[in-house]
Amino acid sequence: MITASSVSSELITIHSPSEVVWSILIDFEHYALWNDFCPKIDGKLELGEAVTMQVDLGFGLQKNVEYITKIEPYHTLVWSMENNPGDPIHADRYQSVVSLNEKCCTYETVDYFSGDGVALMIEQMGQQIEAGFNQCARGLKSRAEDLYLQTNRDNI
Repeated sequence: MITASSVSSELITIHSPSEVVWSILIDFEHYALWNDFCPKIDGKLELGEAVTMQVDLGFGLQKNVEYITKIEPYHTLVWSMENNPGDPIHADRYQSVVSLNEKCCTYETVDYFSGDGVALMIEQMGQQIEAGFNQCARGLKSRAEDLYLQTNRDNI
């Protein structure tokens, strides 16, 4: 969904425990296995740490550096632009996992924007960001459900 100050993925239901989904989100080394939107991410999962991503907004992979600003295990991971005073756009990307029960959760990712350049950026890039976020969500769903199914098969 696209609003005047945010872009989000669809809220999707994943038939896998939130712990499995979370483990995939924080395993930066293996993003290429499931995330076509952002197939490469380098960095440490620590507050304030830079994460260097390769993101495809429909123009091929482009480098993007953001900083981890919130880690709430099994629920929320946020990275943000550097967000210096006077920057035309500030952005904070939330990835949220909500447990519905021990075998099912939801996932949504939202970029919240502020600054003087937001309206033009959303007009020019909003649809590509939304498509990329939905692609990411679908890849995460597929990966988590496959891993959970494989784990359960091995335990039978």
